[in-house]
Order: sequence, then C-alpha cells, then structure tokens
Amino acid sequence: MRNKLQFKFIFIGLAILSISGISAVAQGIGDRNIPRSGGSHIISGSVNLPDGSPAKGVRVYVGGADFTNTSVTTDRDGKYMIGGLPDGNYEISVKEEGFEKASETMTIDRFAPVGQGYHASFQLRAARTVNTLLNNVPSAAVAKFQKGMEKVTSDPKAAIGFFDEAIAAYPNFAAAYFEKGAALLKTSDIDRALESFVKAIQLKPDYVEAKYSYGYAEYLKKNYEVAAAVFDDVLKQRSDMPEAHMYLGISLFYLKNVDAAESHLKMATAKESGERVALAHRFLGGIYMQKKQNGPAAAELQKYVVLVPKAPDADKLRATIADLKKQG
Repeated sequence: MRNKLQFKFIFIGLAILSISGISAVAQGIGDRNIPRSGGSHIISGSVNLPDGSPAKGVRVYVGGADFTNTSVTTDRDGKYMIGGLPDGNYEISVKEEGFEKASETMTIDRFAPVGQGYHASFQLRAARTVNTLLNNVPSAAVAKFQKGMEKVTSDPKAAIGFFDEAIAAYPNFAAAYFEKGAALLKTSDIDRALESFVKAIQLKPDYVEAKYSYGYAEYLKKNYEVAAAVFDDVLKQRSDMPEAHMYLGISLFYLKNVDAAESHLKMATAKESGERVALAHRFLGGIYMQKKQNGPAAAELQKYVVLVPKAPDADKLRATIADLKKQG
C-alpha cells in the first residue's frame, strides 16, 4: 500500500509502503490457492481500511507470468499469506469495491534462498475521496494525475513528474499537490514534500490526509512542537486515526509532556494492534520504565519486539525485557 493517508498514511514510515521489509506469517488465513507450478517462496502482508483498522475478508490477488493467477482472503486481522511461489515477477493487488485499486510489484530472484519470505502491505483508499477531489478538474490534468498514481509505488520520481504536469494543467489541483508530497517523501525529499502538503492544505483547508502527512513530515524533521499541533488538529477532524494518536504521543514525549504522551499512545494501541502502531508500544515501554513500572514496561517492549522482531536493537531490547522481569 502506498505510504499516504487514504488513508494512505505515510509510513514512511507512515510508510504510510510500509516502512519495513519484515516478512510475517499470518495466522488464521482464509482460503489458500497454491500456484500450479509450485515453488518455495512466500508473499505475506496485511490490508487496512482508510481509518487504519484491519480489512477483514478482502481478496488479495497475486499474479505472475509463470503461473496461473490466484488469490487469497485476509483474515480477521487483515493479514494474508500465499506460499508455494516460484521465482519470477509478481503483481500483488487489492481490488475491492468502493476503494481504489492498490498494488505493488516485486521480483523473486531465481537465486533467492529457498523459503524466502516477501512482504507487501496495503492501506485502502476510498474511491469517493479521490472522486470528490477530482470534481471540476480538467480532464487533461486528471489524465496526468492518474498516470502519476500508477507510478507512485514503483517509480516515485516518475510519479512526481506526472503530478507536476497535472499541476501545470490545473494549478489549483489539491490532490496532485498531496500525492506529489507523498511521492517526495518516498524519495526522502522532506522539505519539498512539506511545500507540497502546505499547498494542498491552502487549496483545501479540510484536507485531513494532507494535514496528517504535513504533521508526519514535520515529525521526521524533529519539529515536534509543530508536529504535535498538526496531529492535534487532525484528531479534531478524525479522532479514530491510530497513527495520528501515536505520532502525537511520540511528539509529546519528546516535548517532555509524558502524561499526555502516554494517553495518546494508549489510544493508538487501543484502536490498532498491528505493526502500524509498533512504535507506540516501544515508547509506552520507555514511559513505564521512567515511572519504574517494570511489569508494564516489559509487556510493552515485548509487544514491540514481537511486531518488529528484526529491529536493529531487538537483541538489546530483549535483554532489557529480561532485566525488567527479574526486577519485578
């Protein structure tokens, strides 16, 4: 899913595609159709609705040149997995009624290790959101915009070019500015991304996706006071956004407003339990350690390492968890 608030949350982290390349084996998967040609590789991931909640029972399509196309359905946590895949080129896509098509392409190299896992996660975007933003936009600008949307995952630099062409054809194109900002974040050009998000908000003051992304970009620049103010404004519009609660909580933590930070981090984990809010568990663990609450600290850090088992400091965190448990 591409990293934008569609809520396409930029996770960039946002992604919002997701920020890690961790492969996960989903539990409780629905139907599994194994390609006829067989193989030893696995593609897995998750699908979320625009508000960040799991998309249950959504069909994920996996297509490749070397085998018959197949599909699986997501489980109750929005996760999917398909195994038995040979090497080759693949498109993984979600085509759900009422939402934009979300897709990602990947290549499984012929020399990849046996049993290699690959990860692709998506955040659905309501089709009506895009349609509303395209109202009264000239067809020439829309055509360029749609070409940009087709490229934003596979080639963000090319997508930026198409969004620029769309803006040139229609200078008041708020959606094109937003999508350009999201693509710029994928290329780590945070300053230009901020400019695009600001322009989108100026053109459409209630553009909550653009506001969230603007806050996230300020967060990445460590402008925590600005980021906190933006996330607070976002939550006044949409209080059910777990990632907005999480990044507001983290920003408040760095601003040394620990109690408010704890409150928002807990709200994030109450609304979402997956890897999208993994950082919330980590920062809650840090807060509880500060408060000498060893049991809750160990529990939150444990949740983090379960969600992000390949974090760079995962071994150090596991040692910290063991120490906290010994201390009681």
